[in-house]
Order: sequence, then C-alpha cells, then structure tokens
Amino acid sequence: MILMTVALSYSCKEEPTDSSFREFELKDASGTIRKGGVYLPQNMKKGKQYPVIYMEDGLVFKDCRFKQLIDSLTEIGSIGPVIVACSYENKSTIPGFKLSYRNAEFVESIAKTDPTLAILFTNHINYFKDEFIPYIEKNYPVLKSKQDRIFFGTSNSADFGITFSMRYPSEIAEYWCYSPVNSSIDEYGMLSENVSYRICWGTKEEVAMFDYFPALVKDIRKRGGKVQSWAFVGGHDRGMWRYTFGQELMRRFPDKD
Repeated sequence: MILMTVALSYSCKEEPTDSSFREFELKDASGTIRKGGVYLPQNMKKGKQYPVIYMEDGLVFKDCRFKQLIDSLTEIGSIGPVIVACSYENKSTIPGFKLSYRNAEFVESIAKTDPTLAILFTNHINYFKDEFIPYIEKNYPVLKSKQDRIFFGTSNSADFGITFSMRYPSEIAEYWCYSPVNSSIDEYGMLSENVSYRICWGTKEEVAMFDYFPALVKDIRKRGGKVQSWAFVGGHDRGMWRYTFGQELMRRFPDKD
C-alpha cells in the first residue's frame, strides 16, 4: 500500500470535544487511487480504542447526513462512541461497458460475466481486506478484534458485504446489509466461523426482488449464518436505510455512561 495523502491520525495531545470527519486517499496494489473518510466521535479519550463500522458506499455518509445523525444520537445520550470508516464508491463508467466501477467492484455475480470485470472485483475485495481495514487500524484508535468490527452496506454494497463474509468469515463479526439486490452465494459452502447478519428490505421493492430476499436469508442460514431479517415500509430508499441505521446504532451501541 502506498500512502498518497496522509489523514491526521489520532495523536493530538488534547482530546477533541467535537466529532470530526477526515478524508484520505490511498493508492492500492493495482495502482488505483482509492478515497475514503473516517468519522471520529466527540469526546474521545486519549489512549482508548473504539468499535468501528466499515461502511461501503461511503459517499452516502456525506450525501445523506450520517454525521449529523450520529452526532444527534450521541448528544442526546442514545448511543456511545463509535468510529465509522468509509470506503468511497467509484460511480464513473467503466470504458467499454454500460456499468459503473461500483457495480463491478461490489457485485460478484456481475464481475463473473467478463474477465475485465472479474479483475476489478478481485482488486477491490483485496483492497478492502488487505489495505483499507489495516490503514484504518494503523491510523485511528479502533478496536481490532473481529467482534468489534461491523460492516454496513446498502444495495450493491450490501451484496459486497455478503460475499466478503462468505470469503473471509474471520474478519468481521456482524454485517448490516440493507436491500442487497444481486447476491449469489451458490458456490460458497458452510461458514467456517460464526457470522451474524442484519438484513432488511422494503415492502415496495420490485416484485422479483421481494421474492428473492427471503430466499437469500434462507440460503445464508443454511450456511451457518445467524440472520435477523425484516421488511420496512418503503422501497429502495436511502431515507429508510438512514433511519434503520440509526435504530441499529441504538441497539448495538447503547450509551452505558
């Protein structure tokens, strides 16, 4: 991994009182420049480490005001401190294809349709595991055990999370996957370690997709995954995903102070 722009690590002499969001760039092993950002909660204590949420589609954090949501829940005492590490998606179109890089990099079933797309998927999943997560752990005060890591993704990035969990069940303990639309795990066998999932979808998703969600949940359970699943009233909706994310924060990180 070659560091392009160094984000300030948490090494200040004075403890910050306000939350912050810091952006960075990395050049991955394939030479691709990757971008991301890290949310640091308010009132962090020097020398303490915090649980972390690894968020694919990280630009959604900025576009949908996730920082304001977490700040608000923290200020009213509904949640304790948590760090959110955002990996930014590439929305530009792949030359020669009617697809964005995001589609090929996130969805294994799409990547399998062409050797060029397969390389993009492989490069990205390797980056996420071998470079993005280690970079966050090196530069920010996050807890490093599997049990203290959460994955969060929506739509295609939720598909990526499900695939990642099947390939690397020892990396992350819990996956929040909202409205995954293209997951195909037929080639994967039993999970070698315990992994839990929080999977939800909208009642107004496309009909074909709605039939697909319960089958996906059943398939994950068949492989040993522990799944909590539910449907919300709505469609493929960022607003509902943001609301549900807030509910999950309160469930998973209640303020114990």
